[in-house]
Amino acid sequence: MLAPTFTTSAYVLHNLGLAAGFGGSLFGQTALNPSVKLISNKQERAKIVNAAWNGFNIISMLGIGTTALTWFAGRSRIDGRAISSDARKLVIAKDVLLGVTLLTGLVNTVTGGFLAKRSLKDGVPMDSGFKAAPEAPQDVQRATTLVNSLGVVSIIAMAGLIGVSTWLDNTASKSFKWNALARFLP
Repeated sequence: MLAPTFTTSAYVLHNLGLAAGFGGSLFGQTALNPSVKLISNKQERAKIVNAAWNGFNIISMLGIGTTALTWFAGRSRIDGRAISSDARKLVIAKDVLLGVTLLTGLVNTVTGGFLAKRSLKDGVPMDSGFKAAPEAPQDVQRATTLVNSLGVVSIIAMAGLIGVSTWLDNTASKSFKWNALARFLP
C-alpha cells in the first residue's frame, strides 16, 4: 500500500525542519563560535559571528516553524490516545519540547538581532562567539550570555524532539489501532 501523499509530505517537512534547526545550531555552537577566535580584530569577530547567526536564524525559524505547523496540524486530530497510553505521554513530551524549542528560538532570534545591530553600529568587541569581550557594554555581555545559554537549551530540546519523535513513530508502527486509523489519512 502506498503511503498517503499529504501525510508523507508533512512528515518529510517536519523532519527536515528538525534537521535544519538541530544541525545548524550544533554547528554554530561547536564550530562557528569557537572558530571566530582566529580573527584577530575583536570587532570583526562580532560582525562575522552575528551575521552568520542571523543568517542561520532565518533558516532555523523556518525549519522549526515548519516542524511546529506540521506537528500541530496532525496533533489537532490525533492526540496519541488512539495508539496507546505510552504514546499519549510521548505526545505531551513532544508538545513540551517543541514549545521550549520555539520559545528559545524566538528569544535568540530577537536577541541576536539586537547583537547584530549593536555590532554593526557600535563595533562591539567579542572574545569568541560565546563571549563578549570584557570591554563590551554590559547589555551586550548579558545578551551574549543569554543567547549562548538558550542555544544550548535549544539544542538539547531539539535532540529530545528527535528522540521522542522516533520513539513515537516506533510505538505507532506497532499499534494495531494506529495502523487501522492511518489508512484513512490524506
